[in-house]
Amino acid sequence: MKSLLTLSFMPCHRIPERSLTVGSYQFPLCYRCMGIMLGMGFGIMVNWIYFRASLFMVLGACLLIPMLIDGYTQKWKWRSSTNFLRLTTGVMFGWGLAVEIVYVAQRLIALILSL
Repeated sequence: MKSLLTLSFMPCHRIPERSLTVGSYQFPLCYRCMGIMLGMGFGIMVNWIYFRASLFMVLGACLLIPMLIDGYTQKWKWRSSTNFLRLTTGVMFGWGLAVEIVYVAQRLIALILSL
């Protein structure tokens, strides 16, 4: 139960200057991981209702690209990223993952029902 509350199962670096801090409490995820979780949660709900395969699959793939660019250019030390940019690209990436998850889930459900 404690690992669920502290999100210790998440593979996040938890660097203090890259995490949300309220008073003396540090949020257990960095801004990028928090954005991914928010984007996935919101994206799965919205995409399940309004899903259109052809349009959303292209959009989902496009939403993955900004975080990859942000993460790799920061890793290669070409530039430094801000917490706002990490959060924004994380939300976009999470939403893009949600598109893919909803697509696969709906296709698997259709396949199972057709058997």
